[in-house]
This record gives sequence, structure tokens and C-alpha cells, in this order.
Amino acid sequence: MASKSAAINLWGQMMGKKNELSDYLETLSPARLTLFEHLAATVAAVGVPDSINSFVFLPDQIGHPEFADADVVFWKAVEQLYLPHAASDGELPVLYWGFHSYDLLARRSSNGILITDRTLYLMDVGNSSAQLALNTVDVSSIQADAHALAIGSSRIGLDQIARLLMPSSPADSAAYLRDVIGTLQGELGASSSGAVADAAADAGDTDNNVDQLVRASRLSEDFLLPSRPKDAKKLAKLSAKWQLPADESVRTSLSSATLAGIYGLAITDRALYSRDLMEPLDRTALSDIRDIEWVADKKAFRIADAHFVPTLPSITDDNRDYFIALLGHLVAAAS
Repeated sequence: MASKSAAINLWGQMMGKKNELSDYLETLSPARLTLFEHLAATVAAVGVPDSINSFVFLPDQIGHPEFADADVVFWKAVEQLYLPHAASDGELPVLYWGFHSYDLLARRSSNGILITDRTLYLMDVGNSSAQLALNTVDVSSIQADAHALAIGSSRIGLDQIARLLMPSSPADSAAYLRDVIGTLQGELGASSSGAVADAAADAGDTDNNVDQLVRASRLSEDFLLPSRPKDAKKLAKLSAKWQLPADESVRTSLSSATLAGIYGLAITDRALYSRDLMEPLDRTALSDIRDIEWVADKKAFRIADAHFVPTLPSITDDNRDYFIALLGHLVAAAS
């Protein structure tokens, strides 16, 4: 199993410089690296209309039809759209559709959409930004006209690049993104055989595995996992105190034990449970969890109409959005 793609090695040799995407990929497990190579090749095989060549960038792309520094453009998008706002750690960036804007100090900013194996990061600098879980995107909602490209309710203005657009560029961009996202959803939803299944087989290293998502996250040490012996004892105590159903398997918990009892949350293979101090236990089936949001006046996270998950010391103003995204991924993976 190769430690990095041949394209990454070749491009680094040609340019005679350190390749930052290569450095990032080398921090991942062999299985994740194999999955990256498979998904990157899959996306590269999707045809790019000539009218949008100027806006499509692939990982360490050699021979980009418009730009010799395409690798720099792609990595800058990773640095600006993903790394500061990561929904989860260790994601695999496979496509950037976008363009640059400049401020009064001539600083360059990435606008557009960065697609990873888990998330779509949208940025319209100075206007709006959004994160969409890849598996929840309705490809039919990807539309464009002369003024904007939209994915659902999220929009990127096109008036600022009107002079760069051909008449068909907006529609072609929307169609291309529908193809790429639909293809990725199909690949990542595959579970029977092939490269995706092989990439998921290394010691249980799979995107749909709660254990691996927790271990790769910034909150790894705060969550409890049944695979850690010390955590397993704490989870057994939590299950007993909360009287969780014996036929449900606890996947993970973010909780704290106090003299007033255990509070926090626990995710099983069927539901998310939570309890605040001096309050009864709440339960919501995983299939009923749609949107997770922070409700400031309750100092809690709403996961259903009447179900609020209490915050804990490990969740701060700085990582609250990250926690919401991570919790969404964990719910999806546990079901």
C-alpha cells in the first residue's frame, strides 16, 4: 500500500518544494490514505466542461488547463475553507470549485466550495459561509443562474466574476457539482466490495465508525469509548445509573460524574440519551435527529423539539460549532 499518491510525489519532485497536502495526508492512517487515493481518482474521472476549467481544482493536479500553480490554489482552499472551520478532523479534500478575491491589502481569499469525503464547505467571502454534511446534500438542490450558485439555501454570488464566466458557466458548474457529489455519495455509500470497502477494513478504520471518528477528533480525550478499558468501566456505570436498555449498544459518551449523578450525553446504536443535573433522562431515536443547534438561553443543544443536551466544560465558545458538526457525524455513524 503506497504511503502517498504517485501524483503527489511527482509534483513535489517537479516543483522542487515541500508539498503541504502530502504532509497533511501523511498524518492519516493507511486506510484513510487509500480511501483518499480512490476518491481523488473517482472525482478526477468526472468530466469537466471547458466553460468551467478556470474554477475546478483537484488535489495536486498536474497539467491544469489554465493555471500552473493549481496545487497552490487547491491547498490554499484547504487552508482557508477547511482547516480553520473543520467539521471533523482528518477529512479528505478531493475537489475545490471556486475563485479568489482580494481585499484592500491585496490579501487573497478563497471563495467557492471545497468538497471532502464528509463535508461541503461553502464560502462567499464577506457575505456567507456554510457547512453541509456530504451525505445529506440533495443534488437536485444544486442550481445556478447568472448571479449565484446555490446548494439548497446556501449561495455563492457570481456577479463578482461575471467577466470570467462564459454564458454556460453557471449551469455547467451546477451540473458538474451534481455529478461529483452524486458520485461521491454513491461511492461512500457502497458497502459490499471494492476500494471503499477495502479502505474501511483496516482495523475497523472506517468513516462510518464512531470509534474512529472520536479518536480522530479534537475532543478524543473527552469522549468515552468502549474500546478503551478504563472508559468501558465508566460506560458500564453510566449504563447502570441511567438504566439504558440492555439490548442497545453504547457507542460513545460525553459525560461527567458528580455527587449529584452523571450528566451529559450517550449515543447507542439506536438513540441519543442525555441528562442534565437534577433532571430526568431524555431519549431521542437516532433516526429522529435532524438538525442540531445551540440554544443560548438554555445553554444547551437542541437535537429534537423537546430534547436539549446540556453543555459540558469541554465544550467552549471556540469549539461549539465544531462539536455540533462532530455530534452530527457521530449520530449518522452510530445508526
